[in-house]
Amino acid sequence: MSLSPLSPVTDYQSMLNRIFWFTSGAALAAVWLLRTNLPWLDVALKQVDFSLEFGGDKILPVPGGYLLPALAVGLCSRIFRIHGKLADWLGIRERFDLDVIIGELAHRTGVELEGYSDEQLVSHRHDLMRGAFYPFVSGRDPQIDETLIYRARDLWSWLWIGLEATTIFVATGMMLVATGAQQPGITVMLTTLAFAAVGLPAVRNECRRHAVAQVREIVRDPVRAELVRLAFHATLSQPFAARLAA
Repeated sequence: MSLSPLSPVTDYQSMLNRIFWFTSGAALAAVWLLRTNLPWLDVALKQVDFSLEFGGDKILPVPGGYLLPALAVGLCSRIFRIHGKLADWLGIRERFDLDVIIGELAHRTGVELEGYSDEQLVSHRHDLMRGAFYPFVSGRDPQIDETLIYRARDLWSWLWIGLEATTIFVATGMMLVATGAQQPGITVMLTTLAFAAVGLPAVRNECRRHAVAQVREIVRDPVRAELVRLAFHATLSQPFAARLAA
């Protein structure tokens, strides 16, 4: 498995590697912003500045006061799966699964969901995904074109990178404002939010387009379509009260 952040995303681990490198890069830029605008922080971090040397010659200066905090943020992101926690908090994956994947699967297989409340569908979400979607797109031998799967994973990695970078720069802006650097702090926050408002929905739309393509490929085969219908029937026939109690 390549550690390059630009290598194709073929599985969850390669996605996490890409997120780690780009989040570390965003954190490096954030540290630069903080050190540039907060002299006291710059003085403190200069105590750990150093430069990497190759063959005795300084080829690539890497100040430790920039590198170490950035890598610490990247490692925290990698270890604690920050993108997943943000997605859960914001309901990104939940709404995508329900509104795009489950909704599209139901529509294309003739399953009626109108009789179920949103709360009921949320409670059934994981079972529906495990029964009607993941079996066809996961594992070593997926049942649909792997190109569709890899492209979807690639797009999701960019969405998570954008989400983590947005969080980092908004937090940086808030720190600047809180420590007296109001003008650069406000500029950082507004610029970040403007890019996020345009970029994140655009990437999500691409994720949606590729998810619909996967669903279309799944139900194109009559046998798979019938398995999807059976999964919906088996899951949605479970008593809602029992699901909540579980």
